[in-house]
Amino acid sequence: MKIAIVSTYKIDCGIARFAQILERDLSEYAEVTVFPLNRYELKEEFGGTRESANKAVARIVESLQGFDAVSIQHEYSLFASNFPDSIARLKKIAAANPNTCITFHTVLNRAGRPQKNSLTLGTLVRPRSTFRSFISTRRKNSVLKLEIELFDFVKKANIKTVVHTATTQVLLERLFSLSQVSSHPLCYTRVEDRERYSNDVSRSALRLKYNIRDPVVTVGVFGYFGAYKGFDYAIECLARLPKQYHLLIFAGLHPASIKESDTSEIDKLRSLAKKLKVQDRVSFMGAVDDDDLYRAIAGVDYCWLPYREVGQEASAICSEVAELARRMIISRTFAFSDYIKFGKRQHYELFEISNIEELKLKTVLYDTLHNTESESELIQFAEEQARFYMNVLKTTVSV
Repeated sequence: MKIAIVSTYKIDCGIARFAQILERDLSEYAEVTVFPLNRYELKEEFGGTRESANKAVARIVESLQGFDAVSIQHEYSLFASNFPDSIARLKKIAAANPNTCITFHTVLNRAGRPQKNSLTLGTLVRPRSTFRSFISTRRKNSVLKLEIELFDFVKKANIKTVVHTATTQVLLERLFSLSQVSSHPLCYTRVEDRERYSNDVSRSALRLKYNIRDPVVTVGVFGYFGAYKGFDYAIECLARLPKQYHLLIFAGLHPASIKESDTSEIDKLRSLAKKLKVQDRVSFMGAVDDDDLYRAIAGVDYCWLPYREVGQEASAICSEVAELARRMIISRTFAFSDYIKFGKRQHYELFEISNIEELKLKTVLYDTLHNTESESELIQFAEEQARFYMNVLKTTVSV
């Protein structure tokens, strides 16, 4: 079987990383070819033009016709710099092969219809605020209408879809009447990867590399710097924990922040650590590659994901922590809660967003609440995901 994957590829992008995971694992079952979405051809801010984008899309469309199945990894920002062009290009690529599956990494429309501006007494006495709200709603509605049109296209063309939560699967089926919808969480590691990044070996390597000595207890947080990551909550909670607890921040600036020379998030965290007098217990570990990230997740004593809610469909770092961490404590965001429902991890703790007292309590009591040595090494995360995708791609579309 010949499978084509259309996605960003081998760049600093979460979906590009996921595409590489799919390529690796689907190659166990089929002949896989990746067609990269080249941002230098498709996006204006990277020098792309309409002419270069049209040529790139036409080249992909022509090539896809010779494959048995096509998997498109979709995020609106991957195909163009604006929504109308992004959706138009996606439609052209999706129509190129009759056996096509689109993985939606983001679904914007959660209500099934655009929002309405309602007039109230408050809107009448605040005309400027009302006007700004009207413009904002109008812009948002234009995007939502385009997405609804996209779902109508998917339905009429009998295109199969994959999403990352059961919640979104139900939403697409009930609100948009899509029938070829499947759901599966993001998965990254194989059994052999978890053997390589075992907790005991990774912990010893981490402590040796950074000269961490007993009785220090390490807590890790991960990702690009950003307010929604909740690193400030982590520092606040650290200040409430015994002094042997140390926070390791494995994070770098987002490319957009580097472009704008924006270090404000780092500055805020440093100031907060100083204010709470925990500078000597907070270490900024910098940006790390995938290998070092996995060793860090598996090697720290606790993994925290203290995120704020931002409407994410799914989270790569949540999946990676679930697959590798010895102890996992995460905020009760929609994305994290939906991931947990798949039952991929035996033990974890959820805490309410911003509640550092709950986070502290569940950290201190984690080993009392759970047997941390019992995590199943037999769960096949990436392997099962590959079988899931193969089943979807092999399935005959019902007309």
